Amino acid sequence: MSSGTATDLEGQLTAILTAGSGQPSIEDAFAALGGWERLARDAAALADSPVLPPLVHLVTTEAADSDRRTDSYAEAMRGVSSAVTSTTSPAILIDSLETLITSGPALNEVGDLLAAALEATVQDFLGSAEPDNRFALRAAGALEARARLALCEIGSPFALLALLERFDAPLPKPLGTAVVRAVGVAVDRWPFATGLITVVRRLAGIDPPPLASRVRADADPEDVASDASWVLAGIELVSALRAANLPAMQSKLESSAKYLRLAQDTYEREDASVLLAVVDILCALLGDSVPRPRVEALSTPRLEPQALADLAERVRRINVTSMGLNHWYGEPKRAALLAWSRLADDLGSLREEFKRDSFYKAEVVVDNLLQIYLGSRSTAVVSHAEDMDGLLRLVQPVIESGFARTAGLLSNLEDHTLALEQEAVSATGDREHEVTEKLAVARAVLRAARSQALAGAEPGKADSGTAPAPLPQPLRQLVPPGSAAAIGLTVLPPEALAELAEAISNATIGKHSLNLIEDGVYASIQNQLESSPDYAGEPKEAVNDILRLIIQFASSRLNGQSDLFPYLFDPKSVEKHIHQDLLSFLRSSHLGAITEFEVQHVGGGRIDLRLKFSGFGIYIEMKTDSTKKPLSDKQAYLKQAVTYQVSDIRIGFLISLRHKAFDLTGAPPHLSALVGHTVFDVPGDPIARHVVTVGLPGSRTKPSEMR
Repeated sequence: MSSGTATDLEGQLTAILTAGSGQPSIEDAFAALGGWERLARDAAALADSPVLPPLVHLVTTEAADSDRRTDSYAEAMRGVSSAVTSTTSPAILIDSLETLITSGPALNEVGDLLAAALEATVQDFLGSAEPDNRFALRAAGALEARARLALCEIGSPFALLALLERFDAPLPKPLGTAVVRAVGVAVDRWPFATGLITVVRRLAGIDPPPLASRVRADADPEDVASDASWVLAGIELVSALRAANLPAMQSKLESSAKYLRLAQDTYEREDASVLLAVVDILCALLGDSVPRPRVEALSTPRLEPQALADLAERVRRINVTSMGLNHWYGEPKRAALLAWSRLADDLGSLREEFKRDSFYKAEVVVDNLLQIYLGSRSTAVVSHAEDMDGLLRLVQPVIESGFARTAGLLSNLEDHTLALEQEAVSATGDREHEVTEKLAVARAVLRAARSQALAGAEPGKADSGTAPAPLPQPLRQLVPPGSAAAIGLTVLPPEALAELAEAISNATIGKHSLNLIEDGVYASIQNQLESSPDYAGEPKEAVNDILRLIIQFASSRLNGQSDLFPYLFDPKSVEKHIHQDLLSFLRSSHLGAITEFEVQHVGGGRIDLRLKFSGFGIYIEMKTDSTKKPLSDKQAYLKQAVTYQVSDIRIGFLISLRHKAFDLTGAPPHLSALVGHTVFDVPGDPIARHVVTVGLPGSRTKPSEMR
């Protein structure tokens, strides 16, 4: 070490780490090292010390408590950051960076400095005449961390893209892989980054490097070719999902299929094989749809029963950890595999339903493909907007206004219209009149949406010369404001349009795969339910199905704006508002036919919602609450919820609209803090009851009005 005091610091920390079971707490250890003042003086000198990673862990843990910070805090954090980015050891760098970039307080204080230092590390490699393998591995770790910071909105994304653009020839494997993967996430996140496809092609040896570029002797394009083929396929696929119309989508899908075929045939990627089968099917459907919107049947061999059975088997066989890149920005999960299985089932149903346009059949596949892509390429990053430890934020690929965004909405609108048509046949009295009016509105919007999607009308203005009021979301996405189709719908009752919009939105949410954050909550609750003897067989599948929908409901309401869910922002909202909202959501799902409202004579009372399965029921109790007590401590609510389980499955749900439990003027809590589980013991009953709790924030403030 260059400093005696720094050497002492290293020795003290080493002693603490080897103290065994008697080692002090984090607070005591930090104080023993001399606190923020000592680190401000000596931390920067620990660059190549093996104790740097545990020191970073200690520092970020201490930094999470803002009350214990001193005037030396900022300088100490800069010293720690400097030590991390100055180390010549790839292992120390990578381990220390992982801790730093998952700490909200650390990013708050040194995020921008960290981003600049990491860029400099990568640029040093680019400027080095003969960098060794350690230098390449260090640059790879720095580039990966820089990309993750960009996702956290730290450092300019344009600076990252400019850095990536400098790689114009094959690289040593660790850095080449990092560049290829960073390009993949850049294109997912920033649509204007698609030009970086040239970087990937050059690193993989597909395109020759420019004459002036440096060709490194230790670089073999084959080292990154497998990842490159997948990333190139992904770039074309995300471009297809962003396409404005079907012909443009088909062109990009065909390009994606070319790279997927390379990944499958040359590099034997099972994930590419499965995705290729789906893309080939979609290309066939789109090819059939464009020249002839109506067909009697689809004859593509890819939709033959045996071909679909083979696809389903490969989906079941595929190792979920090999999907995509198995990397920090695209961590696969069980939900993705379930989504692939569901997509295979959807494809099989296409052969049985030829009465609708094949155009709409393609939409089913497009929507499933979009949701799988969004879920499997999602990234969890640490938000640095709040001075707290590890506030997660989900970053998903940006799919703006392309056809893929409207595909599922169109399909769901058609399904909803068909359901109204079927109900109108048997409805009587007041209900017949109500259904007939809803059906007329749904048919009018469906006609407008079809004409917009198939013909592509340009935005316009009403006769008065001013644009009419836009349709509510998500109908606005199907029929853009100002278009001729939208103008034609202005004669319809606003209340009916709002109700239709909510139904389509609910159906869309209910069909989507869980994203990265939602899936984490889902898995956590499942683990806690395992101790219930009723969590087995058909009841387990039913509980999982409802749990998935409830998590999606909570997630969508946390993200929903006040124009679509005004009751969440109204301090005067009461139980019936959230009750009606959840009822509408569940009835728009595949469980709609078994969702019952205010069922009498259950446990001696009346249950808010029951989902009646074959041989058993699952109950949902709903409340509005104006206290700050956790739901797990609300004994009266829990007693009521478990009472309804008295002769049925001993697992239920308690959902509450909470007006005062959270900061009304700030950001709502993270989804994982709102969905919980509690076990309730009933005296005289040897088997405990289980309740899944959801506290939905009420009386919220619009983000634009927060002060």
